[in-house]
Amino acid sequence: MQTISREVRLFVPVVVGTATLAVTLLASQIPWQRWHQMLLFFVIIVVANSFRIQDPRGWWVTPSTVLSYLAIYLFDPATSLLVVGTARTVSYAMSRAWVPWRALFNGSQTALSVAMGSFVYNFLGGTSQPIGDQYNYVALAAGPFVHHVANNFFVAYGVSRWRRTPFWNTWLSGIRDLSWPNLLSIPTAVLLALLYVRVHYTAIVGYLLLLPFQQRALGRFVGRQQLYAQIVDGLVTVTDVNFPLSKGHARRVADTALAIAREMKLAEATVEYIRFAALLHDVGMIGKDGLLDRPVLTHEDVEELQEHVRVGAEIARELPRKEIGNLILRHHERYDGSGYPGGLRGEAIPLGARVIALAETVDSMASGTFPFSARIKGEAILAHVVAERGRGFDPQVVDAFVAASGKGAITVPDEPARDRDASVGSSRGSLAR
Repeated sequence: MQTISREVRLFVPVVVGTATLAVTLLASQIPWQRWHQMLLFFVIIVVANSFRIQDPRGWWVTPSTVLSYLAIYLFDPATSLLVVGTARTVSYAMSRAWVPWRALFNGSQTALSVAMGSFVYNFLGGTSQPIGDQYNYVALAAGPFVHHVANNFFVAYGVSRWRRTPFWNTWLSGIRDLSWPNLLSIPTAVLLALLYVRVHYTAIVGYLLLLPFQQRALGRFVGRQQLYAQIVDGLVTVTDVNFPLSKGHARRVADTALAIAREMKLAEATVEYIRFAALLHDVGMIGKDGLLDRPVLTHEDVEELQEHVRVGAEIARELPRKEIGNLILRHHERYDGSGYPGGLRGEAIPLGARVIALAETVDSMASGTFPFSARIKGEAILAHVVAERGRGFDPQVVDAFVAASGKGAITVPDEPARDRDASVGSSRGSLAR
C-alpha cells in the first residue's frame, strides 16, 4: 500500500472497518439456525468467483453478480453482509496474485453494497421469502439497482483517488456502462429465488451448471475487447512499418497524451479514448510515405497530406468506439482557429484532440520527424510549447504538460540535435503529422 495515495490508504481501512463493525453490531440479527443455507451460499459464491476472466485493462470479471442479487432477495441485510462479505474475501484470497488489502477491500465493499441493496429491498416490501403470489416489481428492481450504484461508488472513489481522476465522472460512467449488463441479471436471480423458495434451497446448486456457459459468454465479451486492442496494435504496427524513421512515434504520443490527461484529472473513460486516438492518430498516413521524402511540398502535396485526418477518422469509425474517430479528425486543429480540417477554435475542438495535438508536436520535435528536420532539445521544446499557449495549444493542456514534465511523468529528451543544428523554426512546410 506504500505506492498508493494517502486518500486510498485511508479509504480502504474505513471500508473494511465499517463492514467489520456492521457485522459485529448486527450479529444478533443473523438467523444462525439457517447456517446450512448460509454455508451453501458461501460455497457457491466462492466457486462462482473462480470462473473469472481478466479483461485488457487488468480487471477481473466474474459471473457472481446474479448471486449478489439473489442474496438481496433471500437474506436480511445482516446475513447478506456476512455471507457475501466472507465469501468474496475468501475467493479473492484464493486467487494466485492476491493482495491482502485488496481482498479485504473488495470483500467488504461488495458486502456493504449487497447489504444496502437488501435493506432497500426489505424497506420497499420485499421479504426473505421473496417470490410469493404477488410480485413486488419495485423492490425486485430497486434492491439490485442500489447495490449497483453503491458498488460503483466504492470502486469509483478508490480508482479516482488512486489515479487522480474526477470522482463524479468516474462514478457516473461506471453506473452508465454497467447498468444494463448488471440489471439484465435480475431475471436469473428471480428464477433462482423461485427454485430456492418453492423447491428446495439446495436447488440453487444448479446455478453451478451454468457457470461454464457464463464464463464462455464473459470470455466472448472480453475477447471482443481484446480483439479491439489487437486491431489497434496491428494498425499502429502497420504505421510504424510504413514510416520506419519515426518508428514508435504513435506509442510515444500516446504515452505523453496519457500523462497529460491524467494530470488534467480527466475521467477514466475519456483518458482511454484519448489513448486509443493517440495510438491511431497517424493511421491515415499509411501509403503517403513517398510524399514525406520530397524536398519541397507543393500545395497539392500539402492538401493530400492533410487528408490523413479524414482517412484516419474513417478507419477509426469502423471500430466500436466512435468518439475516437472525431479526436483523430480534429487533432490538427489549432486553438487559435488556424488549424485544419475545419478551422475550429478554442473549446469547439474536442478536448482529447487538443491533448493529442500537443503530445504529437512534442514527440515530432524531440525525434526530429516530419515536419521538423532534426531533433530539438528539451529546453527548446518546453519554450516552444509555452510560447504557443493560447495560440496553437489549449492553455490548460499546456499547463498540464508543464506540470507533468516537472513531476517526471513526461520525459522530454535534452540531447544535441542530430545531423545539423535544430531550432523550433527548422521545419518543412507548415504541416505537422
